[in-house]
Amino acid sequence: MADFTSIMLAVAALGAGGAAASGWTAAVIVPNTHFDGLDAGRADRMIRKVISATAGLQALLLGLATGAALLGGARAAAIVSAICALGFLSNVWTLAPRKEKTVPGIRKRTSTQRAVAVALTLLMTVAAITAAFLAAFGV
Repeated sequence: MADFTSIMLAVAALGAGGAAASGWTAAVIVPNTHFDGLDAGRADRMIRKVISATAGLQALLLGLATGAALLGGARAAAIVSAICALGFLSNVWTLAPRKEKTVPGIRKRTSTQRAVAVALTLLMTVAAITAAFLAAFGV
């Protein structure tokens, strides 16, 4: 039985760590490389697409980590992983196209949505790292 618990805790740590690595890539590496090579509008659109495209994978990895942590007996890691999964999924809602109409003559600003999504991704990345450590130590 100890082998099963160890395997589940390792799977939970790997899942949470993979989601953290993906979050770091989407929130730090991609913006730094895109804003160096593209104009601001194109870089903004590309970053929005990358963050919304990776959110599902990150949530899936953290869902896997949640289940494995529960099977391994690490309740704290499971709770943090579940909250992180919801946090990464909220990026999809944050970056979703808005249906409200803009007032004529006023530009619609989407850079605020991107800034919120990047900040949320960084916050959830730190929490996912925490979940990985909690799972690795069986907490």
